[in-house]
Amino acid sequence: QARVRPLLLSAVLSANCVMLPTSCWHWLLGSTRGSAVGSGAKKAASNKRAGPLALLGAAALLLRRGSTGMSFTNIASVLVRNGKAAELGLTKSELLKNYAGAYTTARTVDRRSIFEFSMHCTRLYDTATAVWTRQLEEAGSDAAAAKICAGARSFLSTQGAAGLKPLLRQEISTALESFGNLDELSEYQVTVFFTVDTVGPHTPEERGFDVYTYVQPMPPTAAMVDVQAHRADRDNPTIKDMQWIRAREGLEVLQKEAGVNEVLMFDKDGKVTEGLQTNFFAVAADGTLLTAPDDLILAGTVRKVVLEAAAKDGIAVRLESPNIRDLEQWESCFICSTSRLVKPISCVEVPELKAKKSFPIANSVAHRVEALVLEAFRHNAEPL
Repeated sequence: QARVRPLLLSAVLSANCVMLPTSCWHWLLGSTRGSAVGSGAKKAASNKRAGPLALLGAAALLLRRGSTGMSFTNIASVLVRNGKAAELGLTKSELLKNYAGAYTTARTVDRRSIFEFSMHCTRLYDTATAVWTRQLEEAGSDAAAAKICAGARSFLSTQGAAGLKPLLRQEISTALESFGNLDELSEYQVTVFFTVDTVGPHTPEERGFDVYTYVQPMPPTAAMVDVQAHRADRDNPTIKDMQWIRAREGLEVLQKEAGVNEVLMFDKDGKVTEGLQTNFFAVAADGTLLTAPDDLILAGTVRKVVLEAAAKDGIAVRLESPNIRDLEQWESCFICSTSRLVKPISCVEVPELKAKKSFPIANSVAHRVEALVLEAFRHNAEPL
């Protein structure tokens, strides 16, 4: 087995067979149980085995040390905790669903800058402050938990949103460096997560909370996407915390069953607010962009650029939730997010209303906005 494993491992990686069952990865790597996330973490996390992506990263490291000539570019994802590469056996999904905290997902630009970096810092600051204020109130007579939350919130208050930039630069740079010589053709998706749930001996005492940074190559997306729209409401839409990740699980099931890129949410009056992970724009018959006002949604970084680009190009905008019952009147529509930028929608289906409409594959206002945002993309990046 000792001689066969390296040969099989090399063959599997060379063929990009990354979707093997976890048990196969454990055999190939001879892996053992992962370490605990931290003394303050939930017990369920302490005995989890590393998932396939984490093990693939370990495999790439092993091969890099061998004679195959393969490099860090084979790593599928990297997790950094408090400035150090972490082998915790946690996927990004597990990390975000199992612990309370604040997160944001950014993307690299030319691999050395971050799109709308300042806005991401502000989002983390605002959300973490709100989450830890809530947790402090919920701590009640638990003096230890209250002390942790108060300390973390105090650090944030002292630093301010702008003061988080040096910390995030270090965390993100450390994660990107784990890929070695960055692929010139690839961009990377960066998720940063603040939490006090995993505080332990590994946590910087002066800060009082853990910072997890998860980096992976940007996922591919199609030129146009299909979506469904469903009746749904979101509590605290301006805050990006773990409660929303848990609350949207039912809609994610519908999304998976339908095989669509996104699910749009509309209220009892038919007003569309946003997608599960995206902001939404409809284009009225007269070419005006319609999008929900800021207080009803989580205003994303790309949405900000869309509004700026539209104003510069003379495209009219109304901060007004488009009504799903006006679907047949829309000239086009699109979603936008960090990973997708702007994606024109090819088809909207509304099962509850038994409605469905397809949109032009080119030359629509949605396509025009997509081109404008691509042009403005690099101008809205800040170097690490």
